[in-house]
Amino acid sequence: MSGQGRLVYEPLTAAHADGLFPLLGDARVWAWIAGSDGATVGQMRASYALRARGSGRPGERWLNHAVRLRTGPLLGRIEATVHDEGWGEIAYVFGVAAWGQGYGREAVRWLLGEIGVPQVWATAAPDNIRSIRLLSALGFREAPATRPLPSWAPGDRVLRWDALPR
Repeated sequence: MSGQGRLVYEPLTAAHADGLFPLLGDARVWAWIAGSDGATVGQMRASYALRARGSGRPGERWLNHAVRLRTGPLLGRIEATVHDEGWGEIAYVFGVAAWGQGYGREAVRWLLGEIGVPQVWATAAPDNIRSIRLLSALGFREAPATRPLPSWAPGDRVLRWDALPR
């Protein structure tokens, strides 16, 4: 468990499903994202167990964390896929009650510091204004995709963050 400020980051495990399902089981969380973490708490446990094992692919590592307030409840989760070639891709989901509180921005900022690569990508549906604002506030800029981004869906906006100015 690590963190600073208001939030704590715990490596994601199957056990987190019990606390995250009531938050991430809300259909509004997935309005701009294809799929979900699971339609049942059991499916979510299975999904998180797979994430906890890691990718198993050479040259790729996964960082998956549950996010909670330092003083208590879970808020959501953050993730990154980091490639040995010096780039990564991030994603995040938070329960509706956490929206608009700055928790996502704080968590993604922390994650960028943990990834340790100079180039990070994210995608967002064009109507997901909250996510686009969050990424823009952290220095992500729209860019043509020059990497294979598994989270991309047709029509998504692609954003890139560089540790050093472009």
